[in-house]
Amino acid sequence: MFAIYKKELRQYLYSVTGGIFIAVNLFVLGLYFMAGNLIAMEPSLSPVISGVIFILMLMVPVISMRVFAEERRQKTDQLLLTSPVSVIKIVLGKYLSLLTVFAVPVLISALLPLIMSNFGAVAYAESYTAILGYFLYGAACLSLGLLISAVTESQLVAAVLSFVALFVTYIMGGIVSMLTESGKDIFKVLSILDFNSKLDNMMSGILDLKEIIYFVSIVVLMLFLTVQVIEKRRFTVSRNTLSLSVYSTLSIGVSIALCIVLNYFAGKIPAESSEFDMTQNGIYTLSREGESFIKALDRDVEIYVMGKRETLENYNYKEVSKTLDQYDELSKHVKVTYKDPSVDPEFSRKYTDEAVNTGSLIVVSGERSKVISPYDLYDSDIDYSTYSEVRTAYDGEGRIVSAISYVTGDEMPSVYVITGSNEATLSDFPALKAAIEKQNTEVKELNLMKEGKVPSDADALMILSPASDLHEDDAKLIKDYLSGGGSVIITADYTAGDLKNFESLFSGYGIEHVNGIVVEGNEYNMYQTPVYIIPECSPSTMTASVYEKDMLNLFPQTTGFIVSEKEDVTVEEGLKTSDSAYAKTNVTESSSIEKDKTDKEGPFSLALYVKDDSNGAKLAIFGTANIFASEIDGRVGGANSELLINALKDMEGEKSVDTVSIPKRSFSTERLTVPYGTAMMLGFVFILLLPFGIMILAIMLHMRRRRK
Repeated sequence: MFAIYKKELRQYLYSVTGGIFIAVNLFVLGLYFMAGNLIAMEPSLSPVISGVIFILMLMVPVISMRVFAEERRQKTDQLLLTSPVSVIKIVLGKYLSLLTVFAVPVLISALLPLIMSNFGAVAYAESYTAILGYFLYGAACLSLGLLISAVTESQLVAAVLSFVALFVTYIMGGIVSMLTESGKDIFKVLSILDFNSKLDNMMSGILDLKEIIYFVSIVVLMLFLTVQVIEKRRFTVSRNTLSLSVYSTLSIGVSIALCIVLNYFAGKIPAESSEFDMTQNGIYTLSREGESFIKALDRDVEIYVMGKRETLENYNYKEVSKTLDQYDELSKHVKVTYKDPSVDPEFSRKYTDEAVNTGSLIVVSGERSKVISPYDLYDSDIDYSTYSEVRTAYDGEGRIVSAISYVTGDEMPSVYVITGSNEATLSDFPALKAAIEKQNTEVKELNLMKEGKVPSDADALMILSPASDLHEDDAKLIKDYLSGGGSVIITADYTAGDLKNFESLFSGYGIEHVNGIVVEGNEYNMYQTPVYIIPECSPSTMTASVYEKDMLNLFPQTTGFIVSEKEDVTVEEGLKTSDSAYAKTNVTESSSIEKDKTDKEGPFSLALYVKDDSNGAKLAIFGTANIFASEIDGRVGGANSELLINALKDMEGEKSVDTVSIPKRSFSTERLTVPYGTAMMLGFVFILLLPFGIMILAIMLHMRRRRK
């Protein structure tokens, strides 16, 4: 076998064919590498590898067409067939030589993450998982090309048939989906030839043992079939032709059946045992909180996914599918069903009168249900370089857990947002609104002047930075609500006017509002500018989870508070400025933020949690509503909105839905920083110098051999 391997490998190295195969693969790889990693500065090689897969459809036929076909045409195959070397060794020697040639561009691609590491943090695990997938895919394609070369004596026919076969494997996923639309699942057996879809996980950053088993089994099957083709030709003149033919046909059928059965049972391996998340941000890994929540479920929950799985995953729905798969495996109480709207267009009407989009989830338990829009499963932003929408974060796990909490819970808590004094609304803070909705708290608006009372089902009131003072009667209603043990969330931004009624809501608890812009004098407590403050955090009801996770909060252009002790009142000062802070109270008259004699000395509290021990009233007070702006909250990973959610949970008490707070998973990673000149130089090396250098070297070796 080794002699055949060396002979075949020498032919590739001394022929133009091998050079063309390596050079074209490297040219396309270099082109995508330059565009994706050097110019777009993507820290993962996975998108690049995924993009170059198509080139194997074109190049595998070029290198595999002559393996057996040319020898058969020239009748030199008789020397091999009559040699003492077994057919298995002949096939393995030829295949391993093909694989060695293919390994050259694969090994060069393995160097690219190391080159990228000079320009920033690289997603090594994700990149090398994709490279492994690329190698396995190429190995399967080469084994198929080898088989086709063995059944014909024409190189041209072998090349054309190989291309057609590889193209069919490339589109087989769509063919199977189309054939099974009528409900005839028997056609799913054809997915054994679906090379492309079997690569999805590894190209998405998941090391999948099922995919590795699939490609290895395909290689073994193709090599076995090739051996059978050669064996049949070796004994065509034997008197046992009929029996050998029966044996060959039977063994081929058995081998294909074994391959199908092997992959069927491999597909039954639980995802937690066969799939390993290699993405930098753990996109496909369940949080510990979410996993514990699902395992603890004691009520049956059905999750209906509106759409066919294959169709949805073609539109980048893989994260949701993987989350649902893991939930299905973790708990016997969770059942996931994909519902094709084209088959049952009225299905969603059982649960909602609103239009339900493809990709929506309907979570049902008993008589309760909740619809999750596909637009709520992901966060998106506009890429202004291309003016296209780009997904920035995955919130599927958090939304699904929230919906399960809702349908398996009992009475839902309510928070009322006060209106009527030019207050901000929750619509101004979509990140905060989404966080409260995930907490399964019903949000309603309340105009006290119109209603004349605080509703009896109000678990908390929310007053967001009124621009004008509250009416005296409105303030009295809120105070009466507090004296009865109510809860209020307040944000207090700077205003030029007097807000005595508004400030009277908390001044009775020994809290003085410093109505000015706080300036941080300590550079370690500021973000870029002294009015963007990173406060010092200490454990409290609101800050416990933030403190534990070592998260930072960011308060831009905030006001502050000074606390005095008061009997029967506990004030938790969870977030404070440094002692060097001061407040500009004459904002309209100040021309700079430099400290002057009219400024009020710090330190100041920026977020307070107040408990009235005499009646059970609770207040959460923040120096500004700006902390809940999506841009600011997103910059600190949702730590600001987490403060309010922690306060809301405590205010709702036993009525609070036992919702696990699961943060979003960011798709974005820190980009590489590649100087333009360096990008051009590396692009020149990998697009021109390396491929054309290999091509020229192959031509020179070929010419030198011919002269001999």
